This record gives sequence, C-alpha cells and structure tokens, in this order.
Amino acid sequence: MRQDYTVSPSMIGGQEGVIWSYDNAKAVRGFSDAAPLDVSSTKCDNLTVCLWYVSPLVQFSDSPKAQYALLGEWNKWTAVSQQRFISIETDRQNNRATITVQGVSGETVPVVIYHTTLLSVTVSCRISAVNGQAKVVITISNVVCS
Repeated sequence: MRQDYTVSPSMIGGQEGVIWSYDNAKAVRGFSDAAPLDVSSTKCDNLTVCLWYVSPLVQFSDSPKAQYALLGEWNKWTAVSQQRFISIETDRQNNRATITVQGVSGETVPVVIYHTTLLSVTVSCRISAVNGQAKVVITISNVVCS
C-alpha cells in the first residue's frame, strides 16, 4: 500500500457492528460510517498481511447495552462459516442467544463472542459424540458452551 485508507460500512456495502483484526480478537471496536476503519500504509505494506473481520451487533432486548456479536472461531482465516456455525437463535424476550457449533466428535472449538458487558470472551466448545454439535449460550451476564 502506498497511502493510508479510511473504510466505512457504506463504502463496502456492509453493515454497522464491530470490527477486529485477525491477529487480535481482544481489540474489538465499533464500526460505522461515524467510526470507520483507518488502514495505515506503514502497518499494511507489501510484506504484511492485514485482515479485518466485521460482525453485526445483535440486541437482546430494548436495552442497547445488552448486545453480542459472533466473532467466530479463533485462529481461522474464515472465522465464521456455515459449516461450523449452523444456526444462531436470539430470544430477545428471554435475553438469550444460542449458537449451534458443528464439528467432529471430541473436537474442541475455541469460539469468540463479543459481549457489550463482558467484552471479548473465548469459550472452548467440546463437540458432542452424540450429535456432532455444541451450543454456545449467551445471556446478558454470561457466555458458556454446553
């Protein structure tokens, strides 16, 4: 890259949410037209891989403080895929979301969730021998895998 760039959701046909770099799921920040991503040519040059992911924030209830975003599988180039995350169900009435993770029996999948109260949370999901799945359950106060 020869110059710095500023990227916003409307420029890429995307939606607002959160953004983070592939190498740091702990440094999550808002991403909107008012809060664009600044890409530095000194950091992202011909010898450096620069990759960012964007996820929408999902609201649990009427409170904008109760939101989560699926950041995906840590340490994968494709953090969220239909083969791995087969369903996301948000129950706004009960302030609960359930994400179904698919995998090989006995496999442990590190799943990262951004939570507006808890920030970045990584849960280790052990895939069941019974159905080849695990469930990430998100509430307004906790993120667990069962």
